[in-house]
Amino acid sequence: MRRNSLSGVGAALVLVLVLGLLLPAVVQGDEVRSPSVTGFRLEASNGYEFLALAGEAPSEGDEGWIGLFLVRGDRHAAVTYAAPATVTGQAIDADLGKLGRISVTRVSTGRTRTAHLVCGSESTQRVKTERYEGTIEFHGEEGFTEVGATSAPLVYPPPCGIPEGGRPAGKSLPGARLSVEKERFEQYRFDFNAVQNRPGARTEVGAEVEEHRGEMEIHRATWTWANANVLHYDRRLRTATVRPPGPFSGHGSFRVSAHGANHWTGNLAVDLPGRSDVPLTGPGFRANLEHPRR
Repeated sequence: MRRNSLSGVGAALVLVLVLGLLLPAVVQGDEVRSPSVTGFRLEASNGYEFLALAGEAPSEGDEGWIGLFLVRGDRHAAVTYAAPATVTGQAIDADLGKLGRISVTRVSTGRTRTAHLVCGSESTQRVKTERYEGTIEFHGEEGFTEVGATSAPLVYPPPCGIPEGGRPAGKSLPGARLSVEKERFEQYRFDFNAVQNRPGARTEVGAEVEEHRGEMEIHRATWTWANANVLHYDRRLRTATVRPPGPFSGHGSFRVSAHGANHWTGNLAVDLPGRSDVPLTGPGFRANLEHPRR
């Protein structure tokens, strides 16, 4: 499996999910536009929404893929899984090991519904609705969520394109951005960020862990807004201390030594969906403190 291509698909489709851009069907002229990606959505336990999207192999010899996206209702926690799958225009089959199995076939419901003719347009047309039927089983690690069903309505992402990237960096702001990372190529990556745009402003805090488990790639993330007092720093950006609220615990301390080296210490950790008490300090972590930009 080509992990890089799956990573790109996963990141872009998570953005589509968060922005709420999924449509049940899209038509062009009088014909239903054939999507390159299809899937289904269900409610999961513990306040999570479960979205499965799958794509056929882009070329001969490649594998098809499936992406599973779980986002909590408050939108402050999410997990994505990207794995190889056997995908055709009519079926999806993916063995997820201990996490479960997706083995479904696309069938017509015999009904129709209104769909947008063009993404972003108000024009609509009646189209046939379809479902996926079969085995839909997912068991989140550490019991963070469960999904079990035998059918789910078909959904497509919109064909007008998936938004990519963010706004380009602009002028420097007077606050501080503390960024921490640890990475081992093709195995894992840890990221932590605490951003305060101006002294005294509220602080945005977030953490993400990317891990590889065999041919599966997993991203777990959480983010929240906190009071200004969770991030203390000096105006020269030589020192900083962060004590974020739950699901974080402990603290992290940043210091620039007299020789210019950055030091990151403490006992900061985070509980992520499916993986609790993840350390964000210790050997191998690199930290940087700078002004944020907008």
